Amino acid sequence: MLMCKGIQDKISETGRVFGRQGWMDGLSYHGVLKELPDLSRPPLPPMVKPGGHGGSHGPLMNEFILSIIEERKPLVDVAQALNMTVGGIVAHQSALKNGERMKVPQYIYWA
Repeated sequence: MLMCKGIQDKISETGRVFGRQGWMDGLSYHGVLKELPDLSRPPLPPMVKPGGHGGSHGPLMNEFILSIIEERKPLVDVAQALNMTVGGIVAHQSALKNGERMKVPQYIYWA
């Protein structure tokens, strides 16, 4: 995530991912591919707000609750969540040890 100061000193968070065939800025794709996956999300239940981090909290919570009710694997399971988070924790531990190289564990979901 990149923290950007914008107009009138408002702070926003924007996810950017760069690759060989293009790049993503939030949900906007800029590149050569013509067929992309559907990135639309179902509407949130009444009274549920999108929340922080670009509005991700509401949809993540909604998907988690629906996966329990529907007795199915959520779109972001425990292993995926750990794989997206642990790298930052290990990087912090490395920084506390003057940049020592450390292994980042990888997690697999077993149903």
